[in-house]
Amino acid sequence: MQFLTQSILLFLATAVIAKNIILSNDDGWQATNIRATYYKLKEAGHEVWLVAPVSQRSGFGGKFDIPTSPTLQTDGEFKYPPAGSPSWGHEEDDDHIWYFNGTPASSIAFGLQYVIPEKFNNVSIDLVVAGPNEGTNLSPGMFTLSGTVGATYNSVYRGYPAVAFSGSNSNNSFFKDSLDLDDANEPSTIYANKVTEFVNQLFKTQGDNSRALPLGVGLNVNFPKVGYENESCTDPAWVFTRLTGQYASGADLKFNASSNSFVWAQTSWQALTVCNNGDCSLPSENLVVEHTKCATSVSVFAIDYDANLGITNQVEGLLDPLFKKD
Repeated sequence: MQFLTQSILLFLATAVIAKNIILSNDDGWQATNIRATYYKLKEAGHEVWLVAPVSQRSGFGGKFDIPTSPTLQTDGEFKYPPAGSPSWGHEEDDDHIWYFNGTPASSIAFGLQYVIPEKFNNVSIDLVVAGPNEGTNLSPGMFTLSGTVGATYNSVYRGYPAVAFSGSNSNNSFFKDSLDLDDANEPSTIYANKVTEFVNQLFKTQGDNSRALPLGVGLNVNFPKVGYENESCTDPAWVFTRLTGQYASGADLKFNASSNSFVWAQTSWQALTVCNNGDCSLPSENLVVEHTKCATSVSVFAIDYDANLGITNQVEGLLDPLFKKD
């Protein structure tokens, strides 16, 4: 009887927070991180639809590409699926796992405009989760480049609460080679468990409210190295942060004269340390993830990209002679 009571209570607790989630990324539907997260979110009781690009689309930001042919002209990532397959489709044994021959941003549209209304009776989506990305997306310098973040802010544009998660394991792995949900030191499994912890807390706090986050607001979350890549860190702490600040950097290039070629670089600029909005006392994402032991950054962003009133008035004053007066 006691076991039955505990089982009923567990079921009720799970049912209260069970939600409908779209899951996407920019590394592709076959990436180990996203597959691990899919299964862990389902294990927590959520209804999850994985809808992601058929191929690696890192660095595509908010670019919006759609298929130009009903069939793939080239192989998907890891030849999964091969050229000649349909340009969109799902796993044979799971109609909740979909690929799309597009970018992260268009994959979100595909999920919300086609998969959900056409295949699943247009159920309401409570949250969009992007990632965990293979590689961090720290500061505005990477925010604008990341396809994973691009999927997130495209979801926010559409009115959905959305969270971008990025890990520090940049390995571009294939889930059929490396997925191990029982390995407590596997980074993809650790990240999946932490994403599930975060999402569950978000829904628990939501309670009876209609939204998990305010309209027009999203979150950017970055994990440190964990597990086999940092065995001293298997349960990183959550730290509230801001996108800009100390050590914030962006993509850059450097010229190598000896090889007559350019190489990728990360550069910090003073403009990325400026605080014009939000809580200026918060640490930056870069400081927490790259210069703190075993900590995860959690930053809030809004898609209202207008400057604050003080800066707006200042710049308007500079241009005042251009504006006609009534």
